[in-house]
Amino acid sequence: MFVAAAALVVSLIARGRAEAADLTARRAVDALGAARQAGAADWAGDELAAAELAIREAMIEQRRQDVRWWLPDYSVAERHWRAAATAAGAAASSADVRRANAMAGADASIAAADEAVAASGRLSASIYAGTDGLAMLAEARLRLDEARVHRRTGDFTQAAASADQAYALTQRWDARTSDAVRRYADARLRRTWQLWKNETIAWSRRQRRAAVVVAKEEHTVTLYVNGRMRRVYQADLGFNWVADKLLAGDGATPEGRYRVAQVKRGGATLYYKALLLNYPNDLDRREFQAAKRSGEAPRSATIGGLIEIHGEGGRGQDWTKGCVALRNRDIDELMRFVGSGTPVTIIGSDGAKALASLATGPRPKGLGR
Repeated sequence: MFVAAAALVVSLIARGRAEAADLTARRAVDALGAARQAGAADWAGDELAAAELAIREAMIEQRRQDVRWWLPDYSVAERHWRAAATAAGAAASSADVRRANAMAGADASIAAADEAVAASGRLSASIYAGTDGLAMLAEARLRLDEARVHRRTGDFTQAAASADQAYALTQRWDARTSDAVRRYADARLRRTWQLWKNETIAWSRRQRRAAVVVAKEEHTVTLYVNGRMRRVYQADLGFNWVADKLLAGDGATPEGRYRVAQVKRGGATLYYKALLLNYPNDLDRREFQAAKRSGEAPRSATIGGLIEIHGEGGRGQDWTKGCVALRNRDIDELMRFVGSGTPVTIIGSDGAKALASLATGPRPKGLGR
């Protein structure tokens, strides 16, 4: 009778201890499941591994106590279970924090790349990028698209990496562009342009005749009569207008002091009506020969010519091979005032700062138009 009672007491005690251990075990297993659900395998691998190790140790110890013939002691197993639950909770918390930080980092990288790609795209609409430059911008857009896909699938690390690649490509393109426009920040050159303009206006005033000033950055053709501004026309320029024309085929609109060599009407020009300029002048020829001697221009290059102010403009883009294109009604009006011998001065900029800012500081939002 006594033995039976004692056995019952021992059984009840053992069952109670086992149930307590099982409860602790369930809490640890639930915590481990929550950690995995939080992405701890990706974001908190070390903490998750520690939790899994503690659970294995707890399971081994609990099984050892389950087969004891005398009162089992689950205290060590419960300690392992509690350690596992703590480690799993830390893994879940770390995963949440790291995932949030990675997402914020990816978002910041994508935002920076998006702004840079958009700004470079706007700039490429005004500045000739060349085949290599266009390929570089296309690659930047592709990497940005990849970053957005990785962001949507939760791969924030790769999203940030792709966005950073897109940003780096725009910086390489910007460096090339900055080299091309650096001269617009050259104080001596800007003074030269202003001097040319002032002398052209002064000539118009002295001679009481018409003169023309073309400002490339502003895309304007300004008519002066008797030294006073009479009209300003919007112009389309060469597709590589930022550069000063050096040789045939470079798509640049020349800079310098020229004169109208011939007035073309009817079938004499492909573009409605035209004022043919005396490009190249002596300075242009000297610069071209110096470029060939230095290797800047290929030995096979020619200097080109046939630079006109002509019609068929007003397209809202720079499309000519170096000429200045006006709307037909504007060339009609301009030709009422100018003729053979009229001075035409072409300058890089008439005071606008956008290109100069691009070369020396933060890139502006838009240029030219």
